[in-house]
Amino acid sequence: MADIGSPSSRLPGASDPPEDPILAELYARIRAHRGHVLNIHRVAGHAPKLLRAQAAYASAMRNDASLPRDLQELVILRIAQVNDSAYEQSVHRPIAVACGASPGKVDAVASWRNSALFDARERAALGFVEQAARSGEVDDATFATARQAFSLQEIVELTALVAWYVGNSRFVRALRIAPEPERI
Repeated sequence: MADIGSPSSRLPGASDPPEDPILAELYARIRAHRGHVLNIHRVAGHAPKLLRAQAAYASAMRNDASLPRDLQELVILRIAQVNDSAYEQSVHRPIAVACGASPGKVDAVASWRNSALFDARERAALGFVEQAARSGEVDDATFATARQAFSLQEIVELTALVAWYVGNSRFVRALRIAPEPERI
């Protein structure tokens, strides 16, 4: 049972255990996968069908993509940093390490330009992401560098990650969803 007393955002969390059958099934899947329901799920749980669609899309982006998971997570972290999303950073730092990104890279992603830890492909992705996540515009030189490093499918996947996590950053900031506690 969730601790209803601890605020997860400007909105109260959806009831837990859920009365809605869609939400009950989603929470069961989330708990089976993660062990716990995240604050974002508690808030989005007020719209169970939307949460179901979001979960399906997010899962497809991460698990059905050709981009390696460790690179995806570095990209997600940089998007969260560019968009000042403490929430997304709290969720994705441990995921990045679990997906194979070194803790050193996770710590250095904000200053990737000055770090020798990142290879050419990671640099191409992070350069693309920085521009796309800030303004939506990517200059020709940055796009050409990304195009040399990634297939057409990977460029689409990279761009989809930017669009999704910029939107998620706006969602969590507008609702002031509390960062997740560090779990050991």
